[in-house]
Amino acid sequence: MPKLVLSSDLQRFTAADREIEVSASSFPELVAELLERYPSLTEETIRRQSLAIDGMIIHTPMLERFRENSELVFVARIAGG
Repeated sequence: MPKLVLSSDLQRFTAADREIEVSASSFPELVAELLERYPSLTEETIRRQSLAIDGMIIHTPMLERFRENSELVFVARIAGG
């Protein structure tokens, strides 16, 4: 199962869970699984994050798929100005 590392920003919605295993194999499946597992988490909150898949940061991961042994890491987006 893919391993998901949650950013500190998301951990406040996940009872401080930092790493979890997920059954999802695509970003939409991942979002649905997280929303079901953590009712206080919203889709908007998830979509404000970037997702690193096996070390590659994807800013718009909607079409991305991942493998059974992938490491997924939510990363807070940084905006400059």
